[in-house]
Amino acid sequence: MVIAATLLSARQLEESTKGKHESTLLKAWEPFSMGFKLLWWETVALPADVDAVDERQFRDQMKEIASESLSLLKDAIYDELYAPLFSLEVYGHIIGMFELNNLEIVVASPVEDYFLYIDELPQARKEEVEQVTKPFLDALGDDYAAYCQGSGFYALQSCMNHSCRPNAKAFKRDEDRDGHAVLLATRAIKRGEEITISYIDEDASLEERQALLADYAFVCRCSRCLEES
Repeated sequence: MVIAATLLSARQLEESTKGKHESTLLKAWEPFSMGFKLLWWETVALPADVDAVDERQFRDQMKEIASESLSLLKDAIYDELYAPLFSLEVYGHIIGMFELNNLEIVVASPVEDYFLYIDELPQARKEEVEQVTKPFLDALGDDYAAYCQGSGFYALQSCMNHSCRPNAKAFKRDEDRDGHAVLLATRAIKRGEEITISYIDEDASLEERQALLADYAFVCRCSRCLEES
């Protein structure tokens, strides 16, 4: 998604400004630049069933998986004018960005919008549309109304620091059906105080929290962790 969005934005910028490929690519990349940090295969947490002596082999395997995935992507949308966007290093940083900065989001089933749409159609047109959609609805069965779960990258929320004693939370409202998320304060926040969120279940014990946060490649030293340790 990041590569496709950047590619489309760069093309649109070039058409409107008639600029150089390099400058338009950098401009198109700006929405994601703040999350561009660590290589995925070097930061992904070592699974519990992988021995420490095999860590290098594990990380090399992750790199190979990324390389194979990138090859499939290049087969689909590669553009030689924007070749730097398709390098393995850039791709690895993008995956790392989602590994470290993703926020879980839940959105209502888009199928519900479909039913609202066809209810407004003339009967003849409605029957025509239903001939196409019926096989898909039959395949979904009772699951058509299930919420869609996934993860997203947000320019603000995804770049906020963690605390096991956060003063805010990233929240997905039921009325937001477009993937947006909001920040809600969980207590009074003083002027100049850093706004933090929790990447994990902050009700867990110190040991459990530290184990969960290992996936984010840091050891938490928030006020709560310091007190409990």
